[in-house]
Amino acid sequence: MLIHKDMPMNHKGQDFFVGDIHGEYDLLLTTLTQCQFNFECDRLFSVGDLVDRGSNSIACLALLHEPWFFAVRGNHEEMLLADEDSELARIHRSAGGEWFFQCSLLEQHRLRMLVEEYCPFAFTIESKFGSIGVCHANAPHHWSALQNATVDDIALLQDCAWSTKQYQQVKQGKLFNISGVKFVVHGHVNCARVTTNLNQLWIDTLMRTRRLTVLSAQQAYMVTA
Repeated sequence: MLIHKDMPMNHKGQDFFVGDIHGEYDLLLTTLTQCQFNFECDRLFSVGDLVDRGSNSIACLALLHEPWFFAVRGNHEEMLLADEDSELARIHRSAGGEWFFQCSLLEQHRLRMLVEEYCPFAFTIESKFGSIGVCHANAPHHWSALQNATVDDIALLQDCAWSTKQYQQVKQGKLFNISGVKFVVHGHVNCARVTTNLNQLWIDTLMRTRRLTVLSAQQAYMVTA
């Protein structure tokens, strides 16, 4: 199980962040074109939930093979990895995951291995703005807890993939800082617009607006500066 991965600074191009894609492969490519994304030198970091609901989850997972694309594990990837007879698999079927169970067992295994190999729970990305964290849902108040996490830190990893607590606190007006990083980018919460804490951003706008939010590192920095 991949938990955390350090990413070196991109000296050749820009880094971008995209909200939950949910199988909307064509919309992603259209949005990247609009953002003038350079596939030769830029990098795109997904906040997770590549799959389900949209029409082409398999193509979205295939992006993990691309040298410019990186994704953390979201709760929909967690559901994809669940045992077929588990309660989580049952929830997956009703949450847009029926496509997965229509795949052959061999294909299901291949897709699970793809997620296991390429999708950590979190990235720490070096940039000219400072270290940038990426995880799907909640971040620990001290980012180093996630950088140093092990498979035994079950509650921390579940919060990282599933919890909406921090987002709800921010919506209630409670602001706090995540120490150890310049800022952290999240998805997961179906927001109508980019929502910020002191140094957190939630960018999962697809389900509310039918638009994918893509922000450059500079744009994200300016929002939280």
